[in-house]
Amino acid sequence: MANDYDRDDEEIRSGKRRRKKKSPLPFGCSSRLAVCGVVLLICCIFVFTALKWDTLSPEGAAEWFSFSDSTNSSFTSQISGISVLENNFNDIDKGLIYVSDTSIVCLNHDGEILFSEQHNFTNPLIKSSKLYSIAFNEGGSNFRILSEKGEVHRGTQGTAITDCDINDSGTYCVISDQTGYLSNLSVYDRNNEFLYSYYFNDFYAVSVSVSSDGSKAAVGAVNSVDGRLVSKVYLLDFSSTTPANVYTYNDQIVYEVKFIEEEKFAVVTDSLVSVIDSSNGKESAYSFNKRVLTAYNISYKENIVLSLSRSDDGRECSVVSLDTKGNETGSFQTNLKISSLDVKNDRIAVLSSNSLCVFNSYGDSFGEWEVGNDAKAALLPQEKTAYILGVSEIRKASLK
Repeated sequence: MANDYDRDDEEIRSGKRRRKKKSPLPFGCSSRLAVCGVVLLICCIFVFTALKWDTLSPEGAAEWFSFSDSTNSSFTSQISGISVLENNFNDIDKGLIYVSDTSIVCLNHDGEILFSEQHNFTNPLIKSSKLYSIAFNEGGSNFRILSEKGEVHRGTQGTAITDCDINDSGTYCVISDQTGYLSNLSVYDRNNEFLYSYYFNDFYAVSVSVSSDGSKAAVGAVNSVDGRLVSKVYLLDFSSTTPANVYTYNDQIVYEVKFIEEEKFAVVTDSLVSVIDSSNGKESAYSFNKRVLTAYNISYKENIVLSLSRSDDGRECSVVSLDTKGNETGSFQTNLKISSLDVKNDRIAVLSSNSLCVFNSYGDSFGEWEVGNDAKAALLPQEKTAYILGVSEIRKASLK
């Protein structure tokens, strides 16, 4: 009986083979649908080969069939509102945050919205640490404290806010106008309890940075003295009513002060960058030597990176790296007009027109990527991941 079953199975299989061989359809196919599939595959291969003929090589073939994993895939996120200023686009611990003319939006690394809130600021600005952000109305009196989960506090201060700052502990500072004074600095803890205040009689405070331990602040201020532009930087210890130190910069305008380590902060003017050690008052200055500052980036416990041009049009920029002591660690010349830059470890990302170029501090190139003609600013939170701020959208680019 078993032999009969085996013989019947063999006859069935032989019959299938005979029918397949006798099939009138090409390629040995058993149905017209299969024929269509084979023809379509051949056409696709032909077209693909024609388009890629100039790059036919083993290396080229490897590029054709390489795929990025989901963590490196690009995304595009439409901006909520009409416009975002370049400085209102920051990276934070969970992704990035921006403030547009209408909204405050936080995105994770995959472009998903963590929160989105409307605001009524006329001139919105935002400053961020890794864990917190403070958004405020420049020239107005309102501000908001935010984490990656959303708003944690709303407040008002004075009549016209000039600048704010916040650290990872939630201690924050607000500079505003004050009746009878040119400016006032107010400091609060994470529970919004008042900590400290300082009043400026002779100078307008324009930039503030709070230390990571929340014990001190550096404040940049400007005014005209006897027809001469003068900037001053005040180091304020919250345990004292008088400044711990005051630094003067004649014929210069201070752009920003920012702590780069617990005891050290950087001062950026139109003529130099200075790193000051608050523990001993020692100052190390790097002069621009009449070059024009087109962009800069100060990262906590990382390099200070500058883009300097010898012409007023900002072209052919040199890129200079300084360590947290203010010492030059590298520099190189480019033919680029650099409008934005960011740094991560040994990589410096520079934005020039529609291209993002990545170098090390000595000018060795890691590659160049087209990022769109509308690119306004670039962030490099990871060595191989960049975020591009465009006119109407934010794009994520994987840098390989």
